[in-house]
Amino acid sequence: MRVFVIPITRTHWALHCHPTNSVPTRLTRWAGTAYEKWSKWSDYPRDSWRGKIYAYGETLMDKIDFREYFLKEIPSKSEAGTATRMDVIAPDFLSRSEIVHELKALAVTQTPYHSKWMKYCCYLLPVSSLFTLVPVVPNFPLFYNMFRVYSHYKAGHGAKHLLQLLESGEYDVSHDVELSRWYAGVGGGTGTGVEPLSGTPDSRTVVGGSGESVGGYSEGSSAGQGDNNDFYRTTMDSNCRLLEEDPPLVSDNDIAQMAKYLKLPAFEAAIRRARHQIIAQNSKPAA
Repeated sequence: MRVFVIPITRTHWALHCHPTNSVPTRLTRWAGTAYEKWSKWSDYPRDSWRGKIYAYGETLMDKIDFREYFLKEIPSKSEAGTATRMDVIAPDFLSRSEIVHELKALAVTQTPYHSKWMKYCCYLLPVSSLFTLVPVVPNFPLFYNMFRVYSHYKAGHGAKHLLQLLESGEYDVSHDVELSRWYAGVGGGTGTGVEPLSGTPDSRTVVGGSGESVGGYSEGSSAGQGDNNDFYRTTMDSNCRLLEEDPPLVSDNDIAQMAKYLKLPAFEAAIRRARHQIIAQNSKPAA
């Protein structure tokens, strides 16, 4: 499997895992089928009850920590199949030791976190199942709670497998030359002396600014919801201004171009979600 490390700012990275030769379990296949059915709700008109529920559900899922999505992408040990090594790909200004340290810290901290919250969500299953008594309306609290149980379960097992690969040395760290071109002018491997990425005038914009639509997706990006971008919003806060000491290094358009170069459709959505969350965390209300 391949893990991509994409610096969003000098101190925050987005992560994406592209599994290869993985063998999905029955639970994973069931979750995939459920997601396909859920995705079909995006075709309903925005003013219909299904369209409104889909928009609200997507808003809730956009608020889930991007690191959880990354860990869910990592196949568990039972799903790994013949993929026994991990290839970590990053820009050349990040050092090998820095990357390994951050990945290991993530795995160590997130394993107990997801184990704890999976148990909490399981405790809430009997309570959320009571909404089945409400006539006509589907039991969405139960569905969402079941999704969170699965999400924490999958992320926890992904974190365990990541830690196992790192501790056993079953990984390789490489620097992609083409990927590094998006970070021209970035300083040493520790992130000191970093300059904003040249040639990307929209790298410092927020939602509603030049280069991004009001839905948080870059103009021309194929991963948005088309004409419904203003309806299916992301978690970016348009009433924030970025902290000048840690500006974003890449724009949504950069991410779209990276995905095109890497030929990984899922890459764009994952990295863009992480970028929006990181920028929102590093922003403060406008004066």
